[in-house]
Amino acid sequence: MESCRSIMTVNAKIRLLAGTSFFVLLAACGGGSDNLPPPPPPPPPPAAAVDASTTATTTEPVEAAPPPKAPAAPVTLTQGAASPDPTPPTPIVKIAAPTRDQVIPANKASDFAVKLDVKNWQTAKGSSHVHLILDNKPYMAIYDTKAPTKLSELAGGESIADGMHVLVAFASRANHESVKLKDAITTTTFWVGKKGDAKADPTKKPMLIYSRPKGENNGEMANHLLVDFQLLNATLAEGKDHVKVVVSGPGIDKDLTANVTKFGPPFYLDNLQNGAYTIKTELLDGSGKLVEGPWNSTTRTFKIDHEAPMK
Repeated sequence: MESCRSIMTVNAKIRLLAGTSFFVLLAACGGGSDNLPPPPPPPPPPAAAVDASTTATTTEPVEAAPPPKAPAAPVTLTQGAASPDPTPPTPIVKIAAPTRDQVIPANKASDFAVKLDVKNWQTAKGSSHVHLILDNKPYMAIYDTKAPTKLSELAGGESIADGMHVLVAFASRANHESVKLKDAITTTTFWVGKKGDAKADPTKKPMLIYSRPKGENNGEMANHLLVDFQLLNATLAEGKDHVKVVVSGPGIDKDLTANVTKFGPPFYLDNLQNGAYTIKTELLDGSGKLVEGPWNSTTRTFKIDHEAPMK
């Protein structure tokens, strides 16, 4: 036991230098350690040297570019099938006022009431109606054929000049396709101010009457757009009189052209893009020359907006 106390005395002096050895010797001598202080904690591991050149960096993931949009389908101008003719009794459209060659005083022309006489053609808002045209201006859709329409309304705000004027009225389906039957269309001429030379009457000669498209075409109305016209005093045929249709606008690199040699079936424009288009219709003879007449070459502009609400 005496030798163990000597060992413990020596061990106490060196415990700061060899803490672990102390516990080994103590265990060997069978001594207790309840009154001894705990050994010092081991020194912390040396800090690892950081090389700035090898420091890892976190890179934000790069968002993949969206796939390119497919090219827009080309705009097309194609002839469709004509709607079936109305079942008998078929429409009869007449102009009750003004009467043919009636003279209207210049100071009363703007407020003069045009009156229709329509039979066998049921009209209603958003359904079948009548297209009423003054002097080859854009038509006005007449849904109440018993209500009079002022000449100023048909003129689009323009003044009614002195001289001869022409009115045309024809039955139209809900989709604005005209009814191409003899009694479904009518014309008349009248005079403002004073009567002139009746030989200037264009309704006695071949006459191309432009109808559709026109104005603003929004939403669903911008799809499968109707191209339609009426024709008087002319017969279309291959190598003879024909109607040439030319369309230009967004998505059309080279003007779209159609030569109509059969009167009746309408044409349709498909895949139109947003923007303004120009359409020209001409009545040409077999040699490609314009048939004489003030209505036989008409150019109109119409607009397309697929996102706008329908009117």
